Amino acid sequence: DLAKIPTLTLSDLDREIRAVPLPGANIGGVRALHHDLPTLGILYLDVGFDLHVLDKADLPYLPLFGRALLQTGTSKEDFVSLTQRIGRTTGGIAQHRGLATKQDGSGTAAWLFISGKSVADKFGDMLDIMGDVLLDADLGNKARFKQMALEEKAGFEARLVPSGNAIVDTRIKAGLTEAGWIAEQMSGISYLEFLKGLVKRVDSDWDSVAAQLFAIRDKLFNRGRMIINVTADADLWTNAKAALEGFVDGLPARALANADWNNSFAPKNEGLVIPAQVNYVGKGANLKALGVELSAASSVALRLLNTTYLWDKVRVQGGAYGGSGRFDLSSGNFAFLSYRDPNLLKTLDAYDGAAKALRADIGETDLVRSVIGVVGDLDRPEFPDAKGYSAMWRILNGTSDELRQQRRDEILSASRADFLALADAIDLVAEKGHVVVLGGEAAITTANEKKPGLLEVSKVV
Repeated sequence: DLAKIPTLTLSDLDREIRAVPLPGANIGGVRALHHDLPTLGILYLDVGFDLHVLDKADLPYLPLFGRALLQTGTSKEDFVSLTQRIGRTTGGIAQHRGLATKQDGSGTAAWLFISGKSVADKFGDMLDIMGDVLLDADLGNKARFKQMALEEKAGFEARLVPSGNAIVDTRIKAGLTEAGWIAEQMSGISYLEFLKGLVKRVDSDWDSVAAQLFAIRDKLFNRGRMIINVTADADLWTNAKAALEGFVDGLPARALANADWNNSFAPKNEGLVIPAQVNYVGKGANLKALGVELSAASSVALRLLNTTYLWDKVRVQGGAYGGSGRFDLSSGNFAFLSYRDPNLLKTLDAYDGAAKALRADIGETDLVRSVIGVVGDLDRPEFPDAKGYSAMWRILNGTSDELRQQRRDEILSASRADFLALADAIDLVAEKGHVVVLGGEAAITTANEKKPGLLEVSKVV
């Protein structure tokens, strides 16, 4: 009866990638991208600024700096008035960061974006708001900034248990690549430690904190290290150019070189203690650093591993809420992670035995289902603004359409050889990978008693 249910086959999948129109332009000396997509009269705008102009010491400030742009008001209006103005004029304005290892391994794509959307006749008003936010945000508002810092710290501590696997993932990769290290400074355990000190400094040395915020603004908001991304149909784009010219002209033009982000990555085995009855167990390594180059078809093998072996060993038999492997083809970072896990050493043993499961016979049905699942992830639906943003981000991190097509071809042609290649890579992770555990003190202590020196222990909260 199950066999009678219609299912997708490989022949049902598109062989070609979905390309997005990408004509470029020059707006006041700034690179601008336009994606001609049907947007029903709405203009979607992303304004990006290259983080490489900032010093390493500036990076932990960025999450709060970004919030402060939109949540402190300006010299002309307070936070509430600014929020109301944004609400009645636009469909929303937000800030966010983009961070990834570049495809050619030449470094890191690291950007801060201010994104917004509006109807055509309000586009100029939205640009006025963005200009006020970028150049006139009330960064010296001590009371408001302290409130945000306390919220940020409390929010992070509240996420330790619900998002423990993501925190472990970030910590593992902090010792592997520059992008991983930066992510740790802005969203990992290191960021939490920074927040603890920052809350105290706001009271004891506010002048230096404010000075650093203003210095970040002076370096970052610079049309010399900027990109504009617009998603809208052709007529809207034509009419928007003049307003964008005026917006760009209002920004400073500075010739700033890249700051020195050199850092010695030092992966180590860590036990991070929190008051919890469950653990988040991770183990990972950078496969490129170990001399391994996998194809995109490895994602097919990893998907099957996640939905069979790791599901059975870590979740069903081990009692964890989840367990998975993650691999980033660009950086080469690989990590095993568990979620709300009652075990520690048993889970590490499961990771180390994963290669054996990949060397077992793989049925054609399982292979096809895994290929379909991976392609489904690639082709998930996106709204026009997301399509435009994704197309821009691929340019910034060096992902060409030719590379996308190559990887799609590799996925659609996945075979047993790709499973064996991933198995060999996982054997190297078992041998040379480093372990990070976020969990209860009793479990971490017991693990160190059974395997002396396994984890370097520190208390998070």
